[in-house]
Amino acid sequence: MAYRRKRRVDTTKSYLTGIPTFSRIGSMVKKLIASSQYDFFEAEAFEVKEVILNDPGNRGSVRGVFIVNPSQPILGGVVKSLTPNITQVPLIGEHIVVVEHNGQHYYTSIINTKNSPNENARPGASGGYIKNTKYGKTFERKDVIPIFINEGDILFEGRFGHSIKFGSDIVTKTETVNNEEVKINEHKALIKIVAGHRDKVNRVENFNDDDSSIYLSGGLDKAGSDHKKIEIKSDAIFITGRKKIELTADEIVINGKSQNTIKMGDPRAPMLPTVNGQKMLEFQNSILGILTGIQSILVSVGSGLLPKVATDSAKLLKNINTVADSILNLSFLNFQVMTADPNFKLPKLPELPEVPKIPKGDLPKVDVSKTLKTKASLDKLKKS
Repeated sequence: MAYRRKRRVDTTKSYLTGIPTFSRIGSMVKKLIASSQYDFFEAEAFEVKEVILNDPGNRGSVRGVFIVNPSQPILGGVVKSLTPNITQVPLIGEHIVVVEHNGQHYYTSIINTKNSPNENARPGASGGYIKNTKYGKTFERKDVIPIFINEGDILFEGRFGHSIKFGSDIVTKTETVNNEEVKINEHKALIKIVAGHRDKVNRVENFNDDDSSIYLSGGLDKAGSDHKKIEIKSDAIFITGRKKIELTADEIVINGKSQNTIKMGDPRAPMLPTVNGQKMLEFQNSILGILTGIQSILVSVGSGLLPKVATDSAKLLKNINTVADSILNLSFLNFQVMTADPNFKLPKLPELPEVPKIPKGDLPKVDVSKTLKTKASLDKLKKS
C-alpha cells in the first residue's frame, strides 16, 4: 500500500579515476547518499470504479484502481471505510485516500478535486477512461453552491444542498479599559441545520427562504437581548410523542393565522368548536337583559307607568334579537380552535379469525408421456 518515490537518480558512471583526494571522496559519498534517498507515502490516491452499498460486512466499501500503481492488488478484496460510525460514500470516478491496516485497505476521505460539495469525480485518472461515465446507478450531478464560511467555522455539507454549520454570531461591544473605550468582538455559539438551500448568490443560510431550517443560538444578540433560543421553520412541522409531549414555560403562545387551524384532542374523533368568551359574555348579558326587561315591564304595568312600558319593551326586543342572532349564527362559538368530542369512543375492531395453515404434503408425480398417447396430442399441448 505505502510506496516510496526516489528523490534523484544516480548518474555517476565511474568512481575515483585517478588520484583519490578527500574532496573527491566526499563528493562521491554525497552523491551515493543522495541517489539512495526516497520520499515515503503512507497513503495513496485511489480511483473508485464500483461502490458497494448495503452488502453485509462490506457496507459502503468500494473497488477500483490505485492511481500511482494501477497493478497494485487490493488487500481484503475491497476498500472499506476506515470509520464505522461516519461513512462518506464515494461516487464512481471520485478519488479517495487509501491507507493500510492489518492487511486490509481502508479509505479515509474523498479528495477535493473540484471543490464541489456535490461531486468530485475525475474518471480515467488511473487509465481506462470511459466516455460519459455514470457516477452510480441513481446519482445525477446537481449544481450545488458551497455555503459561505466565516473564520473558525466547522461545516458539514451534503451533496444535495443541505448542511450543518457550527459557527458563531459576532457581537461587538464597547468597554472602558484604562479610561479608554475599546471595541471587543464576542463570538456567540450558533448551530445551523438546513435542508434545501435557496440562496445561490450570497451563498448564506436564509431562515425565511430555505426549505427547512433549525437554528440553535446562545448568548446575547447585537441589541443586548437574550439570544439563547431554538428556531424551527418549514412548510409543515410534525412532532409525535408515543407517550407524552410536555411544554413548560413562563408563557406559551400558539398562533393560528387561518380558520380551523388549531385542533386539540384525538384526531380520529369529531372536532367541536370551543366557546368564544367575548361573544358568550354578550349572549349572557342579553339573556340577563331579557329577564330584567320582563320584570321591569310587569312592574311598570302594575304601577300604570305606560310610557316606561314602551321604553322597556324596546330594550327587551333588542335583547331578544341579540339572543336570536347569537343562536342562529352560532357567534358564541369559536371555530378557529377545535377540540375533540369527549363523548366519542372509537369502536373496537373485530378480531379477525386466524388464517388456516395449508397442510404440507408432496404432490403426486405424473408421467405426462403416458397420458399423451399420440404424437398429435403432444404437438397440440406444445402449441397451447
